[in-house]
Amino acid sequence: MFENHNDNSPVGSILQKMMASQQIRAQDSTGVAIFGHGDDDGAYAAIGRDVLKYDEVNNCYCSSNNNKSNNRNEESTSITHPHPIRLGYFVENQGEYLSCEEEVPYSSSSSEALEKHIGRLADNSHITIASLSMHMKLVKNTGLVGDLDSRYRVKSMRGSHGIGHLRIATSSRVTPYNAHPFSTTVLPDIAVVHNGEITNYSKLRNALELEGYPFYTSCDSEVIAVFIADQLLKHGDIEKAHSEFARSADGPFTYLAATPTSVALVRDRFGSRKGIVGYNPGDNNNKTHSAFWAMATDLSALDLVGATECIETPQPGKPRMFLHS
Repeated sequence: MFENHNDNSPVGSILQKMMASQQIRAQDSTGVAIFGHGDDDGAYAAIGRDVLKYDEVNNCYCSSNNNKSNNRNEESTSITHPHPIRLGYFVENQGEYLSCEEEVPYSSSSSEALEKHIGRLADNSHITIASLSMHMKLVKNTGLVGDLDSRYRVKSMRGSHGIGHLRIATSSRVTPYNAHPFSTTVLPDIAVVHNGEITNYSKLRNALELEGYPFYTSCDSEVIAVFIADQLLKHGDIEKAHSEFARSADGPFTYLAATPTSVALVRDRFGSRKGIVGYNPGDNNNKTHSAFWAMATDLSALDLVGATECIETPQPGKPRMFLHS
């Protein structure tokens, strides 16, 4: 997280460097979530995402957009509100996965309609919901860090803070929707990346489902995002939400979670998984970037981006919080 909270900081470039330095450890999939409004030339809004419709004859999805223009600026002109609700999802199409995003008209009076729309999509066995956002840019896919950048121009993404992840599958399929970060539709703009295992995942998920919250995958990491959203709806205290998860969850884990105003690093109560925080004081001479805090599971990732001051390992079970208004 950048100390000046500038939405135009080079978050994508820094995350890209950190993840690339750890690529040898995990090569199944990768993803990032970046917060703020500092899109570079519409890099995020203009990712080539088609409007799809189902072809019942051929049993597949196809594009209903005949305009195949790659002009990023042209696509980005379709945005009519500075912070529209964006719904991201993956569509399975004859063994391939298409990354899709739509802007959803939203107001306090139309929340029920939005919920029904999401429900209709989720009921389709070919579709997996991935994110709901207003201030968050979440992109993920199978493949390497370089593949993600080639597809979504991660290095050009700017904002105030973000999180990223490299995945090696241990218990679930290698698909784009099982890549991290995980999000939720309970509340917009929550992203989680997770290392380890939530061994009482089924218990936590069942309790949340009884409260009416939807899940879209079978990955244990998703329960963190939904749990946090539930806690925020109950009391609104983000640090308390993370503390409650650390108290409630079993198993060896470290996770990073981000909202538009926070980043947290949380380790399990016994400290079974690593998590390290470092500080980069900024480049005062060339003024290429301001001071920022970085978090990782390996010190070498912090070294690469110069976050070598104030190194600390947060206490097990106690969230290390970074906040801005």
